[in-house]
Amino acid sequence: MNTTVCLIASIVACIAASITKKYFSEGFADKELVRHVFNAVISIVAAVVLFLWGGIQSLSVFTVVLGIVFGIITALQFISNLKAMELGPWSYTSVITSLAMLIPTLSGAIFWNEHIKPNQIIGIIFMVICFVLSVDKNSDVKKANLKWLLYCLVAFATSGLIGVMQKIHQTSSHKDELNGFLVMAFAVSFVYSAVNVAMIYLKRGKREKNQAQVEGENKKKLYTLLSFALMVVCGVGTAMNHKLNLYLSGAMDSAVFFPVFNGSVLVLTVVMAVVLFRERLSLKKWIGVIFGSIAVMLLVL
Repeated sequence: MNTTVCLIASIVACIAASITKKYFSEGFADKELVRHVFNAVISIVAAVVLFLWGGIQSLSVFTVVLGIVFGIITALQFISNLKAMELGPWSYTSVITSLAMLIPTLSGAIFWNEHIKPNQIIGIIFMVICFVLSVDKNSDVKKANLKWLLYCLVAFATSGLIGVMQKIHQTSSHKDELNGFLVMAFAVSFVYSAVNVAMIYLKRGKREKNQAQVEGENKKKLYTLLSFALMVVCGVGTAMNHKLNLYLSGAMDSAVFFPVFNGSVLVLTVVMAVVLFRERLSLKKWIGVIFGSIAVMLLVL
């Protein structure tokens, strides 16, 4: 399998999934419902794609339990990431979420006796600077920015935990069960959001009729062929990312793969945010994006 083709395909899949996330993070009045419907659809699509791609062998109790926890954390990461996109800039949100690789880096030093390199220490310092620059001091936007930063930090923490749990599974004696592990995780993520969707409908069934009419208009926009097609694209892109990155992490030198992949995704995300969604960042936040992007590169080298 050509690694260059796989790398390009993985980057394109990641960007395509990210663009659809941005689309669903705005333009809908009933955002709580949208987040869970979106996650439910892409999770089941990703589970089906991965099942058809690699199948499922017999799974150990270890893989099943870890897969369930992994699925819940994956759902929480997705929901918090969408919420952050609703409240703040997509470009800066992506930078902060990408910095989550710090968590598996530190866990590797603590639990697997891996050494933290000098460049990673500098990356941590740059990451802190990125966080400090992320919130504007203006009184009229301070509250929204602090709320956005909170959801960014939740997405940051859950993204980091995803990396840690992947490391735990792949350093165990059950690492050959990875495809089944991912299928189970996405199936659990689907169930998590499907239950939340059901609960939302049950709660809203008790509301006044005029409120239901407003929500009905929102549902017409959500349950369309275009929306469904975009959710499927995101699900396929998510599945491809997990599968291709797993292959590439073993087929390419880490010093090449991780910087190229993360750097390309970050640069393209910022470009897409400016060109497609007309995002405008303050000079302070642009400086933060630069520090965050450099931090990502330093952390993965």
